[in-house]
Amino acid sequence: MGSTLVYCCLVENWERVELFSSFLKLSGDIEVVPPLRLTDVVNRMTEYLEIQHLTLEPLASTYPVISTVEDSAMVAKRALLMVVPIGESAADHGGRRALLETKVARQVALTIDTFSLVCEVFLEPRLSLRETLERSVDDFLPVRNLNAVWLPALTHERVTIQRSFALIHPRQILSFSERGEAAS
Repeated sequence: MGSTLVYCCLVENWERVELFSSFLKLSGDIEVVPPLRLTDVVNRMTEYLEIQHLTLEPLASTYPVISTVEDSAMVAKRALLMVVPIGESAADHGGRRALLETKVARQVALTIDTFSLVCEVFLEPRLSLRETLERSVDDFLPVRNLNAVWLPALTHERVTIQRSFALIHPRQILSFSERGEAAS
């Protein structure tokens, strides 16, 4: 009962997220204590993310899952392709505006494991996406205006993801191409 009360009292510090691996979507709550942003929490120097109220579901009905609900679980960051907030990620929208003004928005196409996607990244004016990724190989890459398609869906149920914000695991990127400056 005590932990339930703590959770209820601090509900504003929990953000609902979806975590995608090759064949699973995991949904749950991750603690984001201000002034930290979701990006800061995910990019901490830890191997695992602690997720509360975790539900697992296969991206296709032909992939079985034995345990579908856990009160609390540790999720290995190395196995994740994307972390996507459900709804608006207030923590990431609020404190980034001034930071983004000094960066250049680029539209990119990415292939990550079992997903193909188009999105916007914000880069330092003199750096390419390649240079950015090579500088921080373990930091999840924040992107905006995500449009993604699960590649196995071409032969199974169609799975698409459209979100205003997401974090992409850089070590899972198979290919990328910059398409130029994004429309404002």
